[in-house]
Amino acid sequence: MSKIPLYLDEVNTAFEYLLEEYLNDNSDVAETLTKINNDDNNIDSKFDLEEEEKVVAAFLETPCHCSRNCKFFLNYQEVIKNRAFFRSLEKKERNYILLNVLKILLSIEDISRSGRTKNRRERKKFNYCVSIDRPVCKAVFLFYYGETSKRLDRLKSCVTKEGLTPPIHGNSGKTPTNAYNISDRKQVKSFILNFAAIHGLPDPGRDNRAGKGKLRILLPSVMTYKSVHQEYSKSIKVSGESPIAYRTFLKIWQDEFSSIRFNNPRSDLCMTCEDFKKRLNQITATLDDEKEKRQAKIHKEALAHLKHVKKERLFYQANIKVAKEYYKKLVSNEVTLESSKPNSRNIMAHYSWDFAQQLQYPFEEQQVGPIFFKTPRKAQLFGICSEGIPRQYNYLIDEEHSFEKNANTVISLLDHFFTNHSLGEKWVHLTADNCVGQNKNNALIQYLMYRVLVGLHDKIGLSFLVVGHTKFSPDAYFGLIKRYYRRTQVYTYEQLVHLIESSSKNGHNVCIPVSHNKTSSVIYRDWSSWLSQYFETLKGITNYNHFVIEPKNPSIIIVKEHKDSKELKINLTKKKFPFSKLHPPKRLPKQIFPKGLSLERQWYLYDKIRCHIPVEKYKNETCPKPKRAKT
Repeated sequence: MSKIPLYLDEVNTAFEYLLEEYLNDNSDVAETLTKINNDDNNIDSKFDLEEEEKVVAAFLETPCHCSRNCKFFLNYQEVIKNRAFFRSLEKKERNYILLNVLKILLSIEDISRSGRTKNRRERKKFNYCVSIDRPVCKAVFLFYYGETSKRLDRLKSCVTKEGLTPPIHGNSGKTPTNAYNISDRKQVKSFILNFAAIHGLPDPGRDNRAGKGKLRILLPSVMTYKSVHQEYSKSIKVSGESPIAYRTFLKIWQDEFSSIRFNNPRSDLCMTCEDFKKRLNQITATLDDEKEKRQAKIHKEALAHLKHVKKERLFYQANIKVAKEYYKKLVSNEVTLESSKPNSRNIMAHYSWDFAQQLQYPFEEQQVGPIFFKTPRKAQLFGICSEGIPRQYNYLIDEEHSFEKNANTVISLLDHFFTNHSLGEKWVHLTADNCVGQNKNNALIQYLMYRVLVGLHDKIGLSFLVVGHTKFSPDAYFGLIKRYYRRTQVYTYEQLVHLIESSSKNGHNVCIPVSHNKTSSVIYRDWSSWLSQYFETLKGITNYNHFVIEPKNPSIIIVKEHKDSKELKINLTKKKFPFSKLHPPKRLPKQIFPKGLSLERQWYLYDKIRCHIPVEKYKNETCPKPKRAKT
């Protein structure tokens, strides 16, 4: 076993350098933290309140237009608080309060009188006041409640002798002019899903809370709901059908696919950051003596969160920086840089990985309308980025050869990468997002311990970025592929492979085909069952974000909640591990095989998708005729 690596000191040095550089460039943040830590400091809370105070003061100073001088009875603080209270209510709540107030102020006469006649009709009159002993004119009443004359007149029409009748929309009970049937809804759903598959990218924040339990798919920021509806209208008209209206299209989208949204470069991806914003907005609308202290407390929590996020990001960047330096030395000392035997080079490497959204084919830049309402053949994309080079190895997994995105799939692909495409490094640091099913699970931790125990690596570190702040290297390479994909014609799996290879000019994107039609060395194995024989599960694994397996004692894993946390050492081996560098396992976990395309799916591709491929040869490759008859 080799000496304890010195690269960790280099990573820490790089981390401290990047942290100092960040603090120097953002000295205002450090100053803000210092100010907030001072108990005597209060954050300036002008916001809308200062403007509101000016408006109220100006209104009360201006003489009333009526003869009673109503404003004389109003108190400055009372008006501000009442207007702020009403502004914080929902529309329905404001309606009910004002309806009850108007009911009390209503006086009705059976006879209306004028200078010449008396008419038998009900006449409503409202004696406006802000309290029982303070009558006011209509203008002052409106200002006191922060309402408009138009809304007040509508609410007055709902007040009668018998009681209150809440406002009812004029179209209530009528069949909408934009009514649609179930088939229209299905077509819209198919279109949105296919459109998102072509143009969207997974949310870099990887925060399922933002998508209500689903990973968000972000469409390019240059697009809008309106522009997507226009594309839908063009596509449906090609099929000889009429499109549904924009508002209905939008409602279906928001009801069915709230996780498909448009990317906004200036918006937060982190739900914790969003929570801070909402809490600040809620406090801004209140008026109490503790308001400024509560705002200061939230600001302090938010800045502490961002400071923590930045430290984790700098640690990630420090590992990449050191990996690049080791690779430069490797380039200067060696002629060949092909993948080498595991644990054969005295270097440190850094790898990160992630799944991208599926790629569909056939696909054309000017997509034919009807195919948007169908489900073409798919290929899954899994990328492992070697930041030291830099280069990304993209596993293109055809639909016929795909598995679920689980621990066995990730470990099998990672094992293939280490065997065939790694640099032969002795020490490696890995970074992934916080997805529990794919990455942060016991099977992956056990696999990394197995690698150190059998001598495939001397030391392995694994880090997970903070949820909501997990945008990292693989996203950039996926973006290159998606950009090239959107302006290319693809009819076959082979063309999809060529597309990935051509997506970067200098060969930064490499494609590794995983398909029945191509010879593939990727073997899926049941790693989780095999590893569970030798390792215990790590309790509370989701609480930790940093894991290290060292050469001193590879049966013990070192865990930390975050970069500055205290280390915790845990033994995970059930008994003496039976394998070593000199005695590796003779039999690896049993191989598992993909289910392939169902007969129903094969016939669907043949009947529905084949017609969209122009060349007969390509048709037979992508949508061949099934060997079995329909059932």
